[in-house]
Amino acid sequence: MIHRDLIFYIKTTETCQLNCDHCFTNGSNGQKGFFDENRVIDFMHKLKNKVPQINSGSVTFHGGEPMLCPPEKMIDLWQACRDLWPSLFWSIQTNLTYKIDPIKLTFFEKVCQKTWGTSWDYDLRWKSKRSSDLWRSNIKELAQDGHNITVIVSLSKKLLQEKEPIEVIEDLAELGVKHVNFERITSNGNAIANKRVFPSNKDLDHWFDKMWRQSVNQKTYQYIDNLFFDSILTSAVFNTFSGCRCRQCEQKVFTINADGSIGGCPNTAAESPFAHINENIDDILFNPGRLCNIEKESRRNQACYTCEVYDICNGDCHQLAWENGVCAAPKTLMSAVKKSDKELLNSFLNGFQGQE
Repeated sequence: MIHRDLIFYIKTTETCQLNCDHCFTNGSNGQKGFFDENRVIDFMHKLKNKVPQINSGSVTFHGGEPMLCPPEKMIDLWQACRDLWPSLFWSIQTNLTYKIDPIKLTFFEKVCQKTWGTSWDYDLRWKSKRSSDLWRSNIKELAQDGHNITVIVSLSKKLLQEKEPIEVIEDLAELGVKHVNFERITSNGNAIANKRVFPSNKDLDHWFDKMWRQSVNQKTYQYIDNLFFDSILTSAVFNTFSGCRCRQCEQKVFTINADGSIGGCPNTAAESPFAHINENIDDILFNPGRLCNIEKESRRNQACYTCEVYDICNGDCHQLAWENGVCAAPKTLMSAVKKSDKELLNSFLNGFQGQE
């Protein structure tokens, strides 16, 4: 059982120079050491030979902080595997809190084709203004040099209490960011011991509703792409489900941890791997742990099926917890979207139709 469009997360290391309270990895306490690019190359070639009908895919270098690993190791993997499938997109998700030397710049430009992602967190990421300023300076400089940057914003309790959505969006746009996404925190890694960072599902719903109304009023689609909106609006306009709401992640996502173990969703891969890249491909694809993950993801809470926004929500991401009968989906936003003019929705989508 495998999807024809695959998503690979390659963890180059499990550790990080930062130690964010909300991170689904273990931050600076993660296992030290780097991935073995040759074993990953061998795995990907074996997968290609076993499942030749794969149409396309994406490879994202991940961590920990992936740039702690020598970029040459990532470049070697890219050179050996970039032509395996007809359409293969390469990127990195990095905290960008470091000096960008020539080899890192070469990686961003050559491997990622100047298209990659980073994260911003209002009260969780940086312990000093110096680190925050370094990140902002890097973003601004690279954006001016034509880099197509996506910033993922983690939605902490303090952010929702102290920041208006439009403040966050406009600040990133002023730095030159082209795409923004908003990520709800899951109970994995460091977040398990830091429950104070979690907002309630009701507060999330309220904040997302404000984000929609403020974005409509300010016509944010004219200067920045909101990927969180995109995955919802494509469901309303094209009846498709993309991103974490597709409920097919465990079929098409392979996260290869730095030690060679394999999981599905990157949020749970380190703590719940189901196989190892040294194993036979059939044993990996039909591993009981993987099949159990697929089955679990396919199940929804029974309340989903009678919900007024189920047709565009699809049960949302299966990793998100319910609270006293309240789900983490942006239901108020979705209700507003269903009542909105299609012309407005298409303005936000700007030609996007829901492909991964």
